[in-house]
Amino acid sequence: MQPSGLNRSDDRIEATSITVVLDHAQRHLGRRLWRRISGVIGGLLVVIGLIASIPAVPASLAVISFVFGWATTNPSDPEPWPTEDVPVQEIFLGWAITTPIAIGGITGGLRLLRRNRTLVLFLRRFGHDEAQSAVAFAVLQTIGAFWRVVTLDDAEMAPIGVPAAIRGLFHVGHFTSTYVLAVGHFVGLRMFPIVINAMWIVVAIALAGPAIQFARTGVTRWETWGDVLDPYLSTLASVFEWHLPFEAVGPTLPGIFALLAIAAVIGFATLAITMVVLLLALPLSTVLFFLSSSADAVREAERSKTVAATTADEIRQAALAIARRSRQVHGPRLVVLRVTSNVWQHAVRQLASTCSLTLIDISEPTENVLWELEELITRHDGKYVFIGHHARATALATSDPGLTSVERRLAALLAGREVLAYTTDRRGLKRFARALRAKLMGLERATPSRSAA
Repeated sequence: MQPSGLNRSDDRIEATSITVVLDHAQRHLGRRLWRRISGVIGGLLVVIGLIASIPAVPASLAVISFVFGWATTNPSDPEPWPTEDVPVQEIFLGWAITTPIAIGGITGGLRLLRRNRTLVLFLRRFGHDEAQSAVAFAVLQTIGAFWRVVTLDDAEMAPIGVPAAIRGLFHVGHFTSTYVLAVGHFVGLRMFPIVINAMWIVVAIALAGPAIQFARTGVTRWETWGDVLDPYLSTLASVFEWHLPFEAVGPTLPGIFALLAIAAVIGFATLAITMVVLLLALPLSTVLFFLSSSADAVREAERSKTVAATTADEIRQAALAIARRSRQVHGPRLVVLRVTSNVWQHAVRQLASTCSLTLIDISEPTENVLWELEELITRHDGKYVFIGHHARATALATSDPGLTSVERRLAALLAGREVLAYTTDRRGLKRFARALRAKLMGLERATPSRSAA
């Protein structure tokens, strides 16, 4: 029999005081679409700015050199500077066009990418796996791109950092730039002089025989010296003719010399390629710096997705750092703050004042959950979303006679409020993720984002 005052539908249970919903009206399609479009536009602007920086960097150096040269040139000098062969006007024109595009594209694109970053506090009874799973699923599927979530730790909540695809991309870039250049540095700058010295040592060993004979007898023939040096000179001639003497390699001194000569050629070629790459990289310095800083940001996001604090001051510093990272393009999507029990309440207050919105799960009420709820209602009214497991939220809404005293107090605190319910099956998690996104967008429109300020 349906209890008095209770209206039922497929996705909504409304009692006289508490409303339990499974869906939320999707009224923000335009805003969602604009967020996606602005993200794409921001990415394109960054790419355009980076491309424009390739000619802008050498053009800027040329302009600086022109201005410095004109400022230091003696007016009575009959030789003009720069020479007439240098296209000064074209360089200035290119600099005047590419530099604003590079600066404006990168800064404007990053500004668009960093927009709409809202920091959300998630509170629940420690150890409640269903709430953890539901919110983590929503972070991964719907809200993680624009809302950053922070929660307190009970050693069970898993933090969520940067998406795996982005981590992999920047990991490959970091590996390539770091280790490829390291190999080039080792082969070109370290191995090449060592190989050259080894070649001289081999030649010295080969000449030791005639030298010892000359020291003993005081007599030696020039033909003897020539016969000793001939295979080494032949190897060097082959190298200078751009022919690597693989056929001369063998378990003899001339064979070892030939092997070392091949290694020297490889080392010299690597050194030359490294120098050319470094010279060519000068116009790409902005691109390389951007990629390097992005890779550092990704690694920092992974390191900072779990934060520990044991004192009130550490909590304050951690909250400020979490809010700052939430505004970054590559930031952790769900941060876990580990605190000791003696500063737990201070952590809740500090994070609630730092975050723009708060999620609080009411599925398994405890005295701590009631305190958190009272704190939110008293200090931050209108900035929170109540969520709960569908069955337990329904029991609260229908005033189930089996409710405990804590649950009855919770129902009284929730009087006149809405609870967004979830179920733990795959379909229910998807439904909750979409509804939570719609709910947050509605609250975000009414409540300015502090993390975006």
